[in-house]
Amino acid sequence: MEIRAVREDEIEKTLELQRMVFRPHEGAGALERYRTYVRDDPSYRMDQSRVLTLNGRIVAHLRVWDREIRMRGAVLRAGGIGSVLTHPEYRGRGYARALMRDTETYLLNAGYDVGLLFTIIGTPFYRALDWTPIPLPTFAIDLESELSDRRSTRARALDVDRDLDAVMAIYEQCSGSMTGPEVRPKQYWRAGPSRIRGVFPRWGIMVDSELCGYATFDASEDRIWVKEGCVNPSGDGVFVDLAHLICGCARRYGLKRIEGSLPAGHGLVGALEALCGSTAAWGSHDEMMLKGINWRTIREKLNREPQGGAPEDEGTFWRALYGQKAAETDASVSGWMASLPKCEGPFYWWSDIF
Repeated sequence: MEIRAVREDEIEKTLELQRMVFRPHEGAGALERYRTYVRDDPSYRMDQSRVLTLNGRIVAHLRVWDREIRMRGAVLRAGGIGSVLTHPEYRGRGYARALMRDTETYLLNAGYDVGLLFTIIGTPFYRALDWTPIPLPTFAIDLESELSDRRSTRARALDVDRDLDAVMAIYEQCSGSMTGPEVRPKQYWRAGPSRIRGVFPRWGIMVDSELCGYATFDASEDRIWVKEGCVNPSGDGVFVDLAHLICGCARRYGLKRIEGSLPAGHGLVGALEALCGSTAAWGSHDEMMLKGINWRTIREKLNREPQGGAPEDEGTFWRALYGQKAAETDASVSGWMASLPKCEGPFYWWSDIF
């Protein structure tokens, strides 16, 4: 058994393995999707594709995504772990576990502060490897009233070449002080993976020739899923316009339910409630998980002496840092949290999930 970085002549094999495991009923389109993740991502490096080989055959794989995330006024470099898989013929032998453990060493040596992942298999596998889940808010609204035919006269289709700077400015105003969101450099908005995930919004709201807000959302067979909604401080009434955009999409497709993931108390949810005649049901998803990689740099960036090491209970630390659980049982963590800016959020925009 060998764990290492992928070689150039093995890239296509890993892409086909991902297609087979994650999209077994899709063909060339799915393969091109995974190819875009590698070939059209400016941040990608060969050593970010980690493979486990057995007798020369790749039997397990994961991908590291280079990210920066905001935490209590600081920016931490995050190694995002995705596409964790084992070939079906080799499952149950601990290969994925071994690959995860080795990747933590890789992340440390590569200069990452923290590990970040989003699980589609539930949290037990990663909890056993000492990762901490961070529940994030979701909402659901039933369309109980007949939707009006009103369309916002301030809505405009957005173009990445014309509107990217304005969209980036709005995103920064909405996310800059929060705990959790990604830092999005300009090249990130244009990268192939971001195009696939629809990071750049298709629609925005104009007020006196100024872009003041945008939303990203998708329609499926049974619902609208809202991924992001950002409005700048001068955008009076823009949430209402965005709600009309989303409800108009629901009306066209005959959908009766709007769901999504937005920060608790988000203005767009309130506007949707008013328009739909229904109160949102709030819940959470626990797909996001964190693990400390370099506690020296974490401590240094988060207002602590670097030589202190990891907290005794890492789970308590992350939940307290994200404002989701008090840390009274750990005086060192409690004092640490008190020295940091108040936690706004926490949140991670659905559009950024890799």
